[in-house]
Amino acid sequence: MAYERGEMMRFNVELLLENEIIPKDKNRVILSLMKHNFESYDKDYFAELYLETPTRPKSFTFSMYMGNCKFLREEISIPDKKIILNFSAYDVKDGIMFYNSFLTHKGKEYPIKDNVITINKINLVREKTITGNQAVFVTRSPISVREHYGDNQKTWYHSLEDKEGQNVFVKNLRYQLKDIFGEDRILDINEVEFEVLANKEVKVKHYGIEVLANICKLKIKAKPYILDYLYKAGIGSQRSTGFGMIDLV
Repeated sequence: MAYERGEMMRFNVELLLENEIIPKDKNRVILSLMKHNFESYDKDYFAELYLETPTRPKSFTFSMYMGNCKFLREEISIPDKKIILNFSAYDVKDGIMFYNSFLTHKGKEYPIKDNVITINKINLVREKTITGNQAVFVTRSPISVREHYGDNQKTWYHSLEDKEGQNVFVKNLRYQLKDIFGEDRILDINEVEFEVLANKEVKVKHYGIEVLANICKLKIKAKPYILDYLYKAGIGSQRSTGFGMIDLV
């Protein structure tokens, strides 16, 4: 399938489970599946993303819908034995690679701890168009507000309910936008404003540790091209590992 920039780069994938139990570290499971698919489909693309420049921010994000699930101590119980994986990308290449790699592995089994995942369906999702200088977003996966500081680079995770957390969020947001759009758009980037309309703090198990994250509703004021980028690429830290996927209200 051929795509042009501006076409839909938002997908959902139906994943079937052999039994109803998956690890609580669910983002790690899905990222492992994605990496497996990418590497099998295009080794050069996989190397570019995860081997040659592994720390470079990526312009895609994902979230999971697990229906009537129940969080246990170290596991998640999903009675329907089905996960809907939502994926969104700003860069057309990332969207094409995701779609084609998952299509190639449709119907194939992927073993995880004490379970097996099978890719069942892949659907394109119609994206919404942003034309104004303001948008209200809700999270589809929690927003991570992460901060590194000090000589030993300690990591802190902040709440968007606190002023300090909001300041870190803006700082990270401007860094994210400057990395994508460059210094020549710095005036537009510095004009970005946001307001937290609602927020719920959650703990997410991520690569073996519990991290603080935010399920929230945000109002963001910015140029339409910036709002469009955030809508597609996600917002906050650790986006490509399953945080910060947002949708328009």
